[in-house]
Amino acid sequence: MGVFRRITDATRAGLDDLRNRGRGTSSDKPLGELSDRELEEEILRRRRERAVGRARGERKREREPSPQDKQLAQYYANLELSPGATIDDVKKAYRALMRRFHPDKFLGDPEKHRAATELAQSLTEAYQKLSARLEKK
Repeated sequence: MGVFRRITDATRAGLDDLRNRGRGTSSDKPLGELSDRELEEEILRRRRERAVGRARGERKREREPSPQDKQLAQYYANLELSPGATIDDVKKAYRALMRRFHPDKFLGDPEKHRAATELAQSLTEAYQKLSARLEKK
C-alpha cells in the first residue's frame, strides 16, 4: 500500500471518528461505557440513520485518486518525501539524493553507473514536476 493511500485512509478514519463524535450517542458517553440496553439502542439508532441515508440515495463514495494525484504522490515518494512537502523540502531532498546517487560517482562499475543514471533521471523529473507545481501556488 502506498504512502498516499495510507494517509488518505488515516484521514478518512479520523474524519469518520469526528463525525461520529459530533452526532454523539443518546447519552453522549463513549460506547465502552454504555450499558447493554443503551448500546442496543445506539446500534438501532445508527442503523435507522443508515437506512434513511440509503433511502435518500446517499452512499458512501470513496473517491479514487486521480491519475494526476497518483503521479504527484509518486514524485514525492521518489524524493523520499511525504505528500504536501514545501518547495524548500523538495529542493533539499533532491540535492541530498543527487549528491548521494550521482552517476559520476559510479564511473568504475558500468552496471551501477547505468542504475545511477536512471535514478538521477527519475529524481530530476520528480524535482522539475514538483517544483513547477509548487511554484504555481
